[in-house]
Amino acid sequence: MHKIAAAPTAATAPAGALEAPLAAPKYGTLIPNRIFVGGISGDTTEADLTRVFSAYGTVKSTKIIVDRAGVSKGYGFVTFETEQEAQRLQADGIS
Repeated sequence: MHKIAAAPTAATAPAGALEAPLAAPKYGTLIPNRIFVGGISGDTTEADLTRVFSAYGTVKSTKIIVDRAGVSKGYGFVTFETEQEAQRLQADGIS
């Protein structure tokens, strides 16, 4: 049997201990160097996205959204090192 520890609260955690998890982007937060990619085929991998989008700049990360069964939902995100690299897609007319 596994023990489940309660998450620390402001009353029990040391000062600053609760701030780290809150540093992640919140739902709906705009990340200027991240682009949405739709219409991804089911057999496309994150490595494929990295290879294709590397032509526009340094790809920091890729993420294909999948359902609970692990099946691609057909869209994902590519994060570039800089906002300027992400904007190259718009300048080249890719959308």
